[in-house]
Amino acid sequence: MNKYDNLAKALYDVGKYAFTVIVIGQFISDTFKWKYLVAGSIFTLIIFIFAFLINKKHKSNG
Repeated sequence: MNKYDNLAKALYDVGKYAFTVIVIGQFISDTFKWKYLVAGSIFTLIIFIFAFLINKKHKSNG
């Protein structure tokens, strides 16, 4: 494994944790706020896209 694989895996982990805390946490908390749900979903999606692009670029370079 090299640094790009590790970075992509770390970003996937950050995305999973953000999804769990921000998005799923909204459903189990007493107060539900749509702005946190949307912001958490967008943040998670952006992190997953970055991780995918890093992984894809690394795989295509050899």
